[in-house]
Amino acid sequence: MKKVDVIVFASDLHDRGSLAALKKDLLSRIRAAAGFEIVETKHPSPDRLAAVLVLTGGVEREVLKMIARLPAPALLIAHPGHNSLPASLEVLARIRQDGGEGQILFGPPETLAAELSREIAISEAWDTLRFSRVGLIGEPSDWLVASDVDRAFLKGRLSIELVEIGIDDLIVRIEGEIGSKRTIGAFMRKAEEVVEPDGTALRGAAAIYKGLRSLVDEHRLSACTVRCFDLVERLENTGCYALSRLNDEGVPAGCEGDLQSLFSLYTAYLLTGEPAFMGNIASVEPDERVIGIAHCTCPVSMTATYTIRSHFETDLGVGIAGTMPTGDGTILRLGGERLDHLFVREGRIEKSAIRDDLCRTQVRIRCDDPIEDLLNAPLGNHHILLAGRHRETIERFFHRHLSS
Repeated sequence: MKKVDVIVFASDLHDRGSLAALKKDLLSRIRAAAGFEIVETKHPSPDRLAAVLVLTGGVEREVLKMIARLPAPALLIAHPGHNSLPASLEVLARIRQDGGEGQILFGPPETLAAELSREIAISEAWDTLRFSRVGLIGEPSDWLVASDVDRAFLKGRLSIELVEIGIDDLIVRIEGEIGSKRTIGAFMRKAEEVVEPDGTALRGAAAIYKGLRSLVDEHRLSACTVRCFDLVERLENTGCYALSRLNDEGVPAGCEGDLQSLFSLYTAYLLTGEPAFMGNIASVEPDERVIGIAHCTCPVSMTATYTIRSHFETDLGVGIAGTMPTGDGTILRLGGERLDHLFVREGRIEKSAIRDDLCRTQVRIRCDDPIEDLLNAPLGNHHILLAGRHRETIERFFHRHLSS
């Protein structure tokens, strides 16, 4: 189970018995609301998230000494009594005056537990992102004129190793594979319908998955993006099934060699532990705050139902027409060559009327906030859709680790 170290500070001027009871009650209620373990300690572990519980006022200097030993940002837990919040405000003001970062966690135990859980996710996402190996299989597609990433930034700022693999290496590997009948059977049984693809196309799609999966395993890739239209041209099949399955297996995998979208997809997965849908922005309705997204693949675990179709543009191979459940959703994209721009909105995923002139999986999200930026200052085409509301977590991660 994940753990959070909590260091408690209280003034000697207060009654020790009542403070002990207060501390025990507060920590026990946070534990009851948390999906992680709270460890009270005087010596926090460098491998775990740490927070300071400011139990009373009068401990500001002692708290600052402890904060100086902890990694940023400083997390201060405050409660309504014993001048806890006033002391925390004073401490955080001094931290910020000194150029540091921090946050006061204040509210009922459920809120405190949720905030600590968010901080665990952000901390673990950053630790995992750095030093990871990310695959670029084939060059980015020719039409991606605004979606590249500065290689020096990846290596220097993020310590990410971008593993560049030729598309020929993938195709040779695919040609040596045979699609598993068991794999194809499971994919077909769970589908509502199989429309265009025949057995040959389905076996080919399964072989593409096996070839891509072997590259991921051999190169120890945490995420990858593929110049997938070369597969259409040379194999008359698509990577849509392979990418769908990799995402469901916990390997964020994107289309068309789009690195900015891949890092958006990868970051979303690291922060939430859930697969996400990478799609084209197909429509923008500013007055209604509705965004339409479409692509020929999606993680089938995100769908309520799916139909096996061909690839939209070419009518070749295997595509996936998924129907997303209605409910809360988050749409995002990291942009810029240094990933220092962000578009993110929350809203409700709605049922989408299916059009014949768009990619197979089609989704609408009605956003809470204005979306004119998509038309006035877009970061690029592809965006990422997640189930659930994650804007605060994504923005906090971005402003802490990526924004200039």
